[in-house]
Amino acid sequence: MVKLIVYECRKHFLKTSVLLAVLLFSILSVAKIYSVYDGNSLLSKNYSGPEWKELYWEMYEDFGGKITDEKIGRLMAIYGPLEKQTADRTASTRTDNPDTYTGNVYNDRLFFDWCFVKPMKYAYMYRNHANDIVTAAKDNMDFYESVGNGYEYRKNAAIAELFKERAISHFSYTEMYQYYLHYDFSAFLVLLICLYGLMSVFVTEKETEMDTLLLTTKAGGRRTVIAKLAASAIFICIVCSWFWLIDFTAFSGIFGSLEAASSPLYAVENFANSSIAVSLGQYALLSGLVKTAGILVLGLTFLLVSCLFKNALLPFIISLFSAFGLIYMEEAYMGSGHVLFKVINPFVLVVNRELFRKTEFVNLFGYPVYSYLSALLFAAVWGTVCIVAIAMLVRKNAQSGKGGKKRVLVDL
Repeated sequence: MVKLIVYECRKHFLKTSVLLAVLLFSILSVAKIYSVYDGNSLLSKNYSGPEWKELYWEMYEDFGGKITDEKIGRLMAIYGPLEKQTADRTASTRTDNPDTYTGNVYNDRLFFDWCFVKPMKYAYMYRNHANDIVTAAKDNMDFYESVGNGYEYRKNAAIAELFKERAISHFSYTEMYQYYLHYDFSAFLVLLICLYGLMSVFVTEKETEMDTLLLTTKAGGRRTVIAKLAASAIFICIVCSWFWLIDFTAFSGIFGSLEAASSPLYAVENFANSSIAVSLGQYALLSGLVKTAGILVLGLTFLLVSCLFKNALLPFIISLFSAFGLIYMEEAYMGSGHVLFKVINPFVLVVNRELFRKTEFVNLFGYPVYSYLSALLFAAVWGTVCIVAIAMLVRKNAQSGKGGKKRVLVDL
């Protein structure tokens, strides 16, 4: 079986066109990541000039790390006067003022406000935000218990437990993660590569009229089907792992920091109500695994579509438009309260921040189940259905002669 899997991998995926696509798309993804940094980072030369980056890391030595009242006092001793000087917009606009950090008092105010005051305030005040959620959840528990609503009681109990004692004790540079967590371009590239590579897996035998002969083998082609599915899964996992590694390495290198890897996920403000309590570094790994699971399910869908046709072009087009349809549906329900419609779409695993940045539940038989667990459950069902359908279609097509011209089967 191992030799058969290796043979299928070489036959369908170790092709010049596939390897070239991986190389070109890798370069394209890195270029895209650089454009994200260059156009959005507070520390990029294009955005703020060269002085902010050097000054930031100099100030970070003083204000980074554990948040203390002493650090907050020193920060406000700098920022307070700047805020007063620029409040009425009558301060000097000269850009070579030796009494400022950046050469201009207005730039000084923006620098400390954007880079330190606002993010440190969010981190310092997060404990209050979490406590407010716990208090509201416990109030809801009392109410729903009094009216006999068991589902809502259990949901609010889960929320209270999740947010209990949450706090951000350290101030760290989270800008890299802010953009990394919202980067989806490489996932689209991976989808295109997998779609291209998978189209030939079952079509090749039909085009060469070998699918019918597979039935005359000892296992009736079952081992071959299993090998094709295993080879496809290996191909998807390798491509996904490569691109997720490229993403993280490129973001870390271009943004120039691995800071905040040990900070909690909710240190990024858009994840303030996150449904999981993991570090940013752990989430990078978890997100990659969930993305890969989503691509695997979509890959099985592509394989299923290809089993219905004799050549690769038509299933490629149908699969591509199907993928676009799933992407559109995911965008349509992103941020909405229709949680069930989100989790039944396997593409939500690929853009999985929608599952993790908010705490949402799906009502399964009267029990609240976190949306990310529900999405994984539906994806497992979807994948299982695809595998069973592929096995049935491959055998049915071969028996009916759809893969090629009808012929008389002879024992090999």
